[in-house]
Amino acid sequence: MTILFTKLLPIFALIGIGHFTRKWDFFQESFINQMKSLVLKIALPAVLFDSFSRMDLEIDYLFLFVFIFLYCTILYGLGFLLNYFFSEKYPYQSTKGYMTGFEFGMIGVGLFSAIWGMENLSVIMLIAFGHELFIWFFYVINIAKNKSERVSFQTIITKFIKTPTILAILFGVILNVTGIRIYLDTVLLGQSLQTLLDFLKPLTSPLILIIIGYTMILKKGNLKKLSFYMLTRMILVLGIGTVVLFFINVVVKDLGPLFNIAFYAFICLPAPYILPLYIKDKNEVEFMTQLLVYSTIMSFLFYGVLVYIFFK
Repeated sequence: MTILFTKLLPIFALIGIGHFTRKWDFFQESFINQMKSLVLKIALPAVLFDSFSRMDLEIDYLFLFVFIFLYCTILYGLGFLLNYFFSEKYPYQSTKGYMTGFEFGMIGVGLFSAIWGMENLSVIMLIAFGHELFIWFFYVINIAKNKSERVSFQTIITKFIKTPTILAILFGVILNVTGIRIYLDTVLLGQSLQTLLDFLKPLTSPLILIIIGYTMILKKGNLKKLSFYMLTRMILVLGIGTVVLFFINVVVKDLGPLFNIAFYAFICLPAPYILPLYIKDKNEVEFMTQLLVYSTIMSFLFYGVLVYIFFK
């Protein structure tokens, strides 16, 4: 029980700091948006680059990426079916977008690294890479249709390549497989780069948690429908996820003792925060925005359970 509080209290304290800075008007929302850009464009890419450039990459990981992509696609399909056949209970077209995808960048990195350490972030990154491929090459293309928008494949490729986090992953992988990263560790320029990364990495988790606290605004109303949606997602994500994890462990070897807990830590995350951006109806936007807020709180509870299981 002591380790539970030791791991979780700092997280809740940082989220609380973010919440009260908003409540007491310490920061303007424009400043928080700038801080979010700092995280997404500099701090988080630094973490991803360092992790992917140093992790042990195996050819079997390609199967892992495929499994994660298919898993997310199946969840999307089930969300579509719920909206199509049970529209009275699941009236929103964005149901399919809510039932799949995971907010790793703004939630997962901060929570996982704060609990299991930045040095273990590469474990959950293996899951995140297949997920990012799903988000860019399936999720965004399809949920954009909710807003009657057409997103061309060329546009997706362009945005994919220009995204700082994706660039960091790609450069990290290239330096890894070519052995350049090992060489850089032996020269002054590479050692200076590592020192810079070591300065940036500790910023990531605290800033993300403060931003989460600042942006979380709870509103009363629709609690029954919100709970119903969250329960449905939880059943689908955990049920199908457990089956997928079984096959991953059968096909992909030597994933390490932390992988299983990292997998559940990943799939316990809320749906992607970009979802409301692709919704046309204002009432649906408000509902999904609140749903993501409450889903984030549920993720914190799940992480508490995972911490108890792992560290007991």
